[in-house]
Amino acid sequence: MKKVGIVNYHYSNHNYGAVLQAAAVHHYVNTTLGLESEHINYIPPGAVTKLKTKVKNIVNGYLMDFGVKEKKITHGTFKNPDIFEDFRDKWLPRSKTTFHSFEELKNAELKYTHVIVGSDQVWRPSYTGNSSLVYFLAFLKPDVNKISYAASFGNDSWELPENETKAIANEVETFSAVSVRESSGVDICKNSFGVEAIHVLDPTLLVGREFFDSIIGDQQSTENSGIVYYKLDIDTKFENYINDASREFSLTSTNIYYTSKGRSHYYREVDKWLKEIRDSKIVITDSFHCVCFAILFEKPFLYYPNDNRGLARLESLLALLGLQHHIYREGTDLIELTRKLTDVDYESVNIKLAELRSASADFLSQALNS
Repeated sequence: MKKVGIVNYHYSNHNYGAVLQAAAVHHYVNTTLGLESEHINYIPPGAVTKLKTKVKNIVNGYLMDFGVKEKKITHGTFKNPDIFEDFRDKWLPRSKTTFHSFEELKNAELKYTHVIVGSDQVWRPSYTGNSSLVYFLAFLKPDVNKISYAASFGNDSWELPENETKAIANEVETFSAVSVRESSGVDICKNSFGVEAIHVLDPTLLVGREFFDSIIGDQQSTENSGIVYYKLDIDTKFENYINDASREFSLTSTNIYYTSKGRSHYYREVDKWLKEIRDSKIVITDSFHCVCFAILFEKPFLYYPNDNRGLARLESLLALLGLQHHIYREGTDLIELTRKLTDVDYESVNIKLAELRSASADFLSQALNS
């Protein structure tokens, strides 16, 4: 009997997109395709917050209070990362064993017939560091079918030099099926690894809105919904834009990433985060997955780029759907752009999305039946 393992950033304690796309992969494989699946509970050592880091965050907090350091939100200033674990307990089955190293995975007696890596930026070495070979599934035995689903490189070019690429290319050649989340990823696979890859949808768009409605449950819509924004690094320019947009469109504005009390910050529960997007009038974000949910809930949206998040993945997705004009470019009048984006032809978008969803579903189904 087939048993499917899944590897991605399911362990995140600060990223809504990471845990929701992970849940989407499991749901699709388990419920739509009817196969037994679970996440391989690999948690890199760096993902565990150490005492030294916590002390540093406390000291930095005081320095920011006294104006010695520029104020900046860090993950260490959040008080309730357990909300992500609560979500995993409900929506993300995981292996009984937790792994923290490549060696632990390689030496384990894993019983999977197929292992999927993806989605998210699992093939971006600057993110995975010493765990890169884990995300290229080098720990698996030769008889396991290796599949990448919507794996992302984050950027439009491969990050490692040629002398470090060969080992990665050797691993990718052992995959039974390779798919990536961006058109640039297809080129990277061909030019850097000598492998043909398929361009597919992110799991959140593959699984569709109904699954996320089920996560929200029977929570009632918010009557006073307005502009919602999801952005980690908020500077004065962005704050001014949000305030101007609120006045221009006579809408309230809500930071859906967190609420604050003093220098402490609190995450919104995952289902409530989704609900805020569903009930909004306009979504403004620098997050790939927040854009995906705006599209699924058929909301007007603006993508406000963040240099650290990578633009290629958004450009690729929005080009497929005819929505590339939703990206803010430096020098553009933000209010005028927002006004133009308030009327989105989602009938046309959904037709394109259905075609892409069908092709993506065919890829995954065929890969898991190999």
